[in-house]
Amino acid sequence: MDLDTITVTQFKNFFLRDFPFLPSFECSPQERLNYVLDSDIERAFMEAKISLNQALFGDDDEITMGYLYLTAHYLTIDLRAASGGIYGGGLAPLSARQVGNVSEKYEIPEMFLDNPVLAIYNSTPYGMKYLALVLPKLVGNVVAICGRTLP
Repeated sequence: MDLDTITVTQFKNFFLRDFPFLPSFECSPQERLNYVLDSDIERAFMEAKISLNQALFGDDDEITMGYLYLTAHYLTIDLRAASGGIYGGGLAPLSARQVGNVSEKYEIPEMFLDNPVLAIYNSTPYGMKYLALVLPKLVGNVVAICGRTLP
């Protein structure tokens, strides 16, 4: 599948409630910084294209979904970096939080936290959804069969 056929409009429709996209009305240049621009999405598309292994997915719909989640992951990282500027640091995955009497705890398996390739995907909810899509496809079965070859 040619990933260039996936458009900014498709991304916006898929994540309609997730990001503050630039509205259609005119904004001042300063107000535009409060919204996700098409150029932000296009940059995240380029980053996701480098990381996406299309062979892990079955059909074009699965590839599109994986690509959109991976793009949202990179977009989130880019927006966090932009808001922190040169002083922004990396974010570790949230494992627990408490507000008043309510607490919440997540357990991310150590094999994902310790893996330098997979750990970054745990830093955003979109990266975790992407991992949920690809991890079952990364596990395979290996079977040994006794036998020999002819000399």
